[in-house]
Amino acid sequence: MKADKIIKNAKIFTSDKDKLQASALVVKDGKFVYVGDEAGLSEYEGEVTDLGGKFIMPGIIDSHVHVTIPVGFEYAQMGERLEPNGKQEVLDMMAERIRSNPGEKRYRFLLEKKYLNGEDIVKEDLDAICPDAELLIQEGEGHSVWVNSKILERHGITDDTPDPIPGLAIYVRKDGHVTGNCIEGAAEVPIILDSGMELTDEQVDAALKRWIDFSVEYGVCAVFDAGLPGDAKFHEKVYKRLQALDEQGKLPVYVDGSLVVNAERNAAEGLEEVKRLHHEYDTEHLRCIR
Repeated sequence: MKADKIIKNAKIFTSDKDKLQASALVVKDGKFVYVGDEAGLSEYEGEVTDLGGKFIMPGIIDSHVHVTIPVGFEYAQMGERLEPNGKQEVLDMMAERIRSNPGEKRYRFLLEKKYLNGEDIVKEDLDAICPDAELLIQEGEGHSVWVNSKILERHGITDDTPDPIPGLAIYVRKDGHVTGNCIEGAAEVPIILDSGMELTDEQVDAALKRWIDFSVEYGVCAVFDAGLPGDAKFHEKVYKRLQALDEQGKLPVYVDGSLVVNAERNAAEGLEEVKRLHHEYDTEHLRCIR
């Protein structure tokens, strides 16, 4: 049989529990037609590549990534990193930064919780040092923020605003009042990446290309995009660009997408949205499946 690719003298991990390793393989028409020992190569004709004992494994499937969120984070300003000794010191550091740089629309800082020495920050603390502009503190692990009242007002977040996804994406409350601490999907796109919709197609494509190149380099062939709780509009903005790249032959990684839905409030609406996304995003390497 005439083959497109013949490889020998390799260490091939097969994923077959009955025969985990092979030394040769043959590809024809984009499919493996033989994986085994070199003796079996006698049935095939074509150019042979001797790998000199190099390792081959199936492409990596990453079952939990976020494709869309990092696009926004790549262009978001995280602000000045702070390493204080306790809550009061961080408030003093931020107050000095604000005094030294008057007139900014939003002041941004990056802070790990460990530097608070067990204390916490609430919106009243931030309002006291920044009453007239927006103040956002990105928590170091990237899963929550602290914000002042100006940002809550901008996004219409009040004591009566329901959590986007109870138990997961929440507005932390104390005695029934929002504290300005927002977690997971209540913080990411709605607040941290609230300028994401302003990104151009070229900016989104550039960020996606960097992710695609990284995936190809390290052997990632397929991913499950675990969705974006909190703002489906930005999620879909990126999916439109993934679709365009696939139609241009520039998306070699399979992307199975998803939509995060608050089942308690939006089950019926969410089901219809999933159906729409499944219908609209269905190219060779991109699907929205659930």
